[in-house]
Amino acid sequence: MELSGHLLYIDITQICGIGCSFCMYADRHSLGAQLELSEQGRHNLARLINHPSVKRVSISGEGEPLNNVAAFHAILGLSRGGVAFEFITSGFLPHDRLNRFYDKTEAILQAHGDTCNIRLSSDSYHVEKIRHRPHGASLRRALAAAQGALSFSFRSVDTDRAFTRGYLLREAADCPGKPRIVEAGPLADQLVVGDRTFAIDYKNHVHPGAEVATERLDLHAYIAAIEARTGKRFTLGSLNPAPLHNGLDVTVKPDGAVALYGIEYLALGNIHADSFSWEALAGRVAGDPLLHRLHTTPFLDAIARIDDQDAVRALASTVNNPYWLVKEIAKHPGMMQQLAAK
Repeated sequence: MELSGHLLYIDITQICGIGCSFCMYADRHSLGAQLELSEQGRHNLARLINHPSVKRVSISGEGEPLNNVAAFHAILGLSRGGVAFEFITSGFLPHDRLNRFYDKTEAILQAHGDTCNIRLSSDSYHVEKIRHRPHGASLRRALAAAQGALSFSFRSVDTDRAFTRGYLLREAADCPGKPRIVEAGPLADQLVVGDRTFAIDYKNHVHPGAEVATERLDLHAYIAAIEARTGKRFTLGSLNPAPLHNGLDVTVKPDGAVALYGIEYLALGNIHADSFSWEALAGRVAGDPLLHRLHTTPFLDAIARIDDQDAVRALASTVNNPYWLVKEIAKHPGMMQQLAAK
């Protein structure tokens, strides 16, 4: 079992005051957990962050990560250079405070020789809740300087491209250079402003309600779009385009718990109390029948092993996302046993 191009995903907070109607973590916001780095936690994260097999370190939260900027900057400080970070945020701060955050982030990156892509949420669920909209201001900042350690892109938790395209074009209207949208694939666009290009990524809406338009992607169409983008069948883990091998997608929660993305019910330990390496984590996946199946068998083939397909379809229509479908299946032990069976 070959794994490479790992993704380390660190949730640094559960605090969020935005209140998006779709939010799958809303029940955790009252807990208010914040990641604080112990000595053991720093040692573990430094080992994971600086390993040559890591393609990206993604910082976000089960809330809004701007509520724990200290942890984010502390994580950046663990780098020994050459790390590709990303920061997923609504960017809700007033523009002067947001620019100070960008300035400090860029200074740390330059000192360590790293990069960070700021991924700004740009869907109707977030935008309607954000008073100080960051998109136009961030575009103007990017266009005013040469491309460097800090870059920007946009993301949507919905496959409703019409809203995101229209909104970003309006935000870019007063930037130098006529803005335009270029379709880049089944789940991606590009915002082109002058001679600069900014990526736009679309994710499938989790727990779609009645307000979600019927023309948006269902689970099978979403997986087909992912497979078209990567050029191979979809499995869990960190997705890399063919012919590259997929990697591990390891998640660290605000309390330090470590799990594999989509399989969070199975705790692998805690960064504050245990020792972690990519080699040990890969060995865990190779040796566990369920983890091995989900990382090596095409996802639709794997869930087809479950006897009660009516129940699987009902769950799939509810969550609408493969990683979240595994979380729902995990609530049914018999289904999980069938997934893992030889």
